[in-house]
Amino acid sequence: MLLWSSLLSLAAVVVAVSDAKLYDEAWRKAELAKMPGQMILHAPYTPYHANNTLNTDVVPALAAQARKMGVNTVWVPGSMGDFDALSIAERKALAEAWIAAAHANDLYIVVHVGSTVMSECIELAAHAKEHGSDAVGSVPPYYRRPDSFASLFAFLQPVQEAAGGLPLFYYHIPGTTGYQISVSDLFAAAQTGLPSLIGVKWVANDANDWFALVHQYNTTHASMYAPEPKLQWMGLGIGRGSVLAEDFFGPTYLRMFDAFTSGNWAAAAKEQIFKQKASAVFSKYGGDGAERAIYKRLCNVDMGDNRPPEVPFNHSLYDSLVTDLEAAGFFAQLPH
Repeated sequence: MLLWSSLLSLAAVVVAVSDAKLYDEAWRKAELAKMPGQMILHAPYTPYHANNTLNTDVVPALAAQARKMGVNTVWVPGSMGDFDALSIAERKALAEAWIAAAHANDLYIVVHVGSTVMSECIELAAHAKEHGSDAVGSVPPYYRRPDSFASLFAFLQPVQEAAGGLPLFYYHIPGTTGYQISVSDLFAAAQTGLPSLIGVKWVANDANDWFALVHQYNTTHASMYAPEPKLQWMGLGIGRGSVLAEDFFGPTYLRMFDAFTSGNWAAAAKEQIFKQKASAVFSKYGGDGAERAIYKRLCNVDMGDNRPPEVPFNHSLYDSLVTDLEAAGFFAQLPH
């Protein structure tokens, strides 16, 4: 047993040395240079046919729509993209469609490979690499949760290997996964434990953690902020990018960002108020289902209904949804 334990420890050291050589400073600088300077990330809804089967035919139109709205980065599939409700075969088909469409529209793409099953993560990471993804991302295991960074790294290191040199983004969404950590501490530990870790999709409410990320890792990592209000993020410190979720709020965000960085606080606040007003309309009609429905108006794409157990949109209310959005100025602020 002692000999076996020693051999395992030696193997871990060899792997760590090998990884350190591959994911060195030159690799990190090169990968960061491939990313947009300010990442405007959209996590698209997954489109379905009327019978709730996957519909990849409309992905090119969705990618073009995202680019039109000012998006430059996509994360597929995220929580809004139903990653946890898709089979492995569906996730592969969706990734292939989005990788092709993203590159055709000059979008940086992160294929999310997270799962509670390590073998699935490995399979999806290898598939993403094979088909030309720019990066991979992963949630932590969220049912049997890691009790330390060492156990988290033990789960993600085979994913790193399967991704074959692609950068890895951590999906930090503790309100859903129940796995609460300090990402700034994670970045520090990952320098040796998971060196391909290059960024985070940050969906949390620990302002101190975000502040630490921005002020310690802004030149070496890509940290993307998701929560609302976005003005809070700008006040705490601007990272590498912002997570919009819905691409149709891209123009709003870009105007807000420009106003804030130019010192026009009133104009920035006006955009934030508009965003909250429009979001309230979607919430009135069921939230995600209503947002999916509005793509008919935006780019003539029928997204289909949410997958169970999500409640589908009441399509008899579509005209009322459009009317209320028009009254809120939603369509008037979009590029035409």
